[in-house]
Amino acid sequence: MTSRLLAAAFLSLVAGCQGEPAQSPEGSQSATLSAKGDCVQRFEGITTCAKGNASLSASEKGVAVSGLKDLKTDGVSSTFNDAITWSQDAQVRVGSITGGLALAARDGDQVVSTLRITPGKDRQVSVTPGFTGSSSGAYRMNIYNNGELVGTTSEPQARIIIFYSWWDFLDWYYWHWDFFSVRAPRGGSTSLDGACGWRLRAADATFRVRLADGKEVVGDTAEFIEEIGDGAYPYRHFSGIDVNASATDFLVTGESFGQEK
Repeated sequence: MTSRLLAAAFLSLVAGCQGEPAQSPEGSQSATLSAKGDCVQRFEGITTCAKGNASLSASEKGVAVSGLKDLKTDGVSSTFNDAITWSQDAQVRVGSITGGLALAARDGDQVVSTLRITPGKDRQVSVTPGFTGSSSGAYRMNIYNNGELVGTTSEPQARIIIFYSWWDFLDWYYWHWDFFSVRAPRGGSTSLDGACGWRLRAADATFRVRLADGKEVVGDTAEFIEEIGDGAYPYRHFSGIDVNASATDFLVTGESFGQEK
C-alpha cells in the first residue's frame, strides 16, 4: 500500500485507473478518429468526434451517430479535461444479433479500462469489464434494485457476466452509463481510493443475474469496480471516453463529466 501511495504522489498522471503504465485491458480499442474530422461541441466542456466510418449530426435532441457498422473501429469519442466522473445518456437500437457496444476510458491515447456489451437471444445480454488495477484484472460486481444493494460478488479478469430478461437487440433502449474514479472519504478505507468503475442501466428495465455463489438476484443497475493490487498505482483522473458500436440507431441525448473539488 505504501509503495502504491508513493507512486501516486510522484506521478501526476491523468486517467481513470491502471496497474502498469504499458498495460491495456483485453479487447481495448484505439481512439482513431474519422478521417473526415467530424467533431462537435454539443455538451458543455466536451468535444465529441466521430471514429472510423461514423458521422455526427448535432441538434436540440443531442448528437446522432450514424455509420456504425464495425464494432472495432466505428463510434464516438468524447474528450474533456481532468475528470473523475463521466456519464452519458443514449437512445440505442443495435438492430442485429451480431451488433453490440464497446466502451473504453482513456488517458490521452492510453486505454485504461473497457466495457463490452453484447445482446443475445431471448433478451440475454453479455457484459465484459476490463480493468488494469491489478495483475489479475479482478473486479467487484455490485447489483442494485431501486437504489438498494441486492448482491455483490468478486469476479476474475475477463469474466463474461450474463444478464437475463434485460433487453432485445431489435428494440430501442434508453441507456445510462457512468465511468468514475473512486475517492475514499476522509478517515475511511483507502483500499479503493483511485479505483475505477463502470455503472450501467437501461431505463424502465430490470434483469436477472446469477452471482458467484449461485444465488440469482433481480436488479436494474449493474456496477463493476476494479480491485487495486499491491504495488499498483491508480491514475487520479481521465481525459476521454470512446463508445464504439455496431448499431442501426444511436442518439446521445446527454453527457457530462465531473472534476475534483
